[in-house]
Amino acid sequence: MILSFVSCDIFDLDTPSKSDYSSENLFITVSQAKMTTFGIYYTFTNDIYTRTINTHLSCDVDEVQTSGGITTSDRNLLARYNSATANAELTKVWDRLYAGVERANVNIERIPQMDLFINGTEAEKKELKRFLGEALTLRAYFMFDLVKMFGDVPYKTTASVSGENFFVDRISRDTIYARIIKDLLVAVDLVPWRKDVPAQARFTKGAVKGMLARIALHAAGYSLRWDVGGGNIGMRLNPDAAKVRQYYQIARDQTRDIINDPGKNHVLNPSYIDIWKTLCGQKFDTNWGESMFEIGLWNPTGEQAGNGYIGNKVGVPVNSAVIASFGAGGSEIRTLPGYQASFNALDVRRDVTIADFEIDAAGLRVVRDKVWEYNPGKWRTWWATYKSTSSYTGIDHILLRYADVLLMFAEADSWLNNGPTPAAIDALKQVRKRAFKGNEALIEAETYPADFNGFLGVLINERAWELGTEGLRKWDLIRWNKLGEKLAAARAAFDLFRTDATIPKYVYYLPQSSPETDNPKVFGNSSTVPAPQLALGYKSRAYSNGLTSVIVSYVGMGFEPNKDELFPIPSSAITTNPGLTQHPGYK
Repeated sequence: MILSFVSCDIFDLDTPSKSDYSSENLFITVSQAKMTTFGIYYTFTNDIYTRTINTHLSCDVDEVQTSGGITTSDRNLLARYNSATANAELTKVWDRLYAGVERANVNIERIPQMDLFINGTEAEKKELKRFLGEALTLRAYFMFDLVKMFGDVPYKTTASVSGENFFVDRISRDTIYARIIKDLLVAVDLVPWRKDVPAQARFTKGAVKGMLARIALHAAGYSLRWDVGGGNIGMRLNPDAAKVRQYYQIARDQTRDIINDPGKNHVLNPSYIDIWKTLCGQKFDTNWGESMFEIGLWNPTGEQAGNGYIGNKVGVPVNSAVIASFGAGGSEIRTLPGYQASFNALDVRRDVTIADFEIDAAGLRVVRDKVWEYNPGKWRTWWATYKSTSSYTGIDHILLRYADVLLMFAEADSWLNNGPTPAAIDALKQVRKRAFKGNEALIEAETYPADFNGFLGVLINERAWELGTEGLRKWDLIRWNKLGEKLAAARAAFDLFRTDATIPKYVYYLPQSSPETDNPKVFGNSSTVPAPQLALGYKSRAYSNGLTSVIVSYVGMGFEPNKDELFPIPSSAITTNPGLTQHPGYK
């Protein structure tokens, strides 16, 4: 078993006594530098990346919405685009990401000053360079998320010292993007390829390249901007067209490096469902490397520290009576009916991505009531090797997959060439052929638009089907300037389930003793199970029955274009730092 990034050797470090913990004496040995590097990774754990950023802050979108209607829950309000500057969840995200940046700054500053960095053995210098590369990458990723969520933000690249002026205003996101991309180009050469080191939840070369490509595409895309003073607010690109082109080139080159890597460190897992069985089984993907970077979430005691909620706050529900056998599964996120309907019936990803079922008190797989109450299906706690009966599951969260690399390559390469090249089409078809396993000839015969915008439309749909519910969709839609358009389309598709008389009201299903066995289903318009199915033991659940216009209206109901593409800066941050200006939409 792999204990995420916190491997056993973290407990064997030659660490000083508690009274000696300071920046000066924590950077003497390689083991100490390792401990501080793992401390930066710790920023990912607990709830901000397993319950808040990758769930509620990443919806509502055209794939998923938060559960329930409109509540006073801080997470629910964020998901429904009813943000407030005093939102506690937003404050927590802001504070923890900047804490992660500070930890990284200390490492970036101190590791190159270590005697061993210059005079150590080749093995010691190599290891220290890896730590430095990881610190650069982690700082870049935390700053990327801050920019993605808040736009122009304070940016600090040195470790804090007493007496320093901390009252700084926002810095242009374009400046931040340029700096973190430069840092990642350095980090790429400091970290090893996946196959050259033991499997851990740490950044390796392919993952750094993939994150570099993702960040470059965001830097090249749309974001909500305003002039000094808060006027002229709107969705715009970086005004430096040459820089935009450079970012697409970086995205294309970095993804192409991964695809053409002679060592084949990262390839597609031939089985889509196996990606998630391996992840939920608390094992690393050592065969294929499709999971390129995942947040390590583990605590052997089952407690919160270092752990996460994957499978419990986003996953398939399990009745509390049987969690000892199945794990404590659950979800605060719901998939949208229109998203489920958008899949081709032959696409194997649909029934992995969307769970129309749950585990009941008898341990049976049963169909869930109401189609708008279906859940993300990629995270299933009964697949876990070590099943948790608490909310903290010990299941990692994947932040980057090789399929995403293929689709990013297709996007960047086609942008640079004003339309899809054979290489871009091949990358797309690799992803689609796996999705249509057994029907690959259908994909081989597909043709696509010859212009970039037409091909981008294909990629927009494909990213939804391939990467759906993984917390990427909202941010992709923003960089394409399509969030408002897709939310409106999602509500319209949802409303069809209410108004279209051809959509059945009820589903009749046969409970299954194995969670791996699909429930046979028949649809109809009466709550009473038809006699032939009743004789076989079928049960009845609502499908579209009970759906109202009010329920439909909840999806992204607070969204305002040219405002909600970014969150407000938490009021506590402005109170602490009076030099910080607020998002003009929240003044």
